[in-house]
Amino acid sequence: MRQEMDKIRIKNPDFMGKVYEDFIRNAKVGKNVKPGGALVTFPDKDRNVCELSATYIVKPGRFAKEQRIIVVMTFQKDENGEYISDLEESVFHVVQNNNGDLRETWKGKIKDAESLDNLKDIAEIHRNAVLALPEKA
Repeated sequence: MRQEMDKIRIKNPDFMGKVYEDFIRNAKVGKNVKPGGALVTFPDKDRNVCELSATYIVKPGRFAKEQRIIVVMTFQKDENGEYISDLEESVFHVVQNNNGDLRETWKGKIKDAESLDNLKDIAEIHRNAVLALPEKA
């Protein structure tokens, strides 16, 4: 794997979820943030598209409702068989339990998340984890 700017190139995405998950579990996170897990899926049967999804659990305050932050990064397979994604295209979804129903309360790209106090730590962890993928997988 190699990286050009914020383009991430991966030859074998099957190991990506484990590498990402290991990174976030060992990363220093705030006291209100708990890393969940990471999952790699292939939405099409030809495996031309690969998605890395990661979950973080946030409890913003003593009486605040728990939130789940789901980060999705989509990779496209190129003609050389490598999966390519742009880190800046990572999408953050903030989901909250509302009387048994999960409701999306916010959605945005990594640049938007980095500008919000409650998401900037998670955005930084995600950025560092993705940039570490070429070194570890």
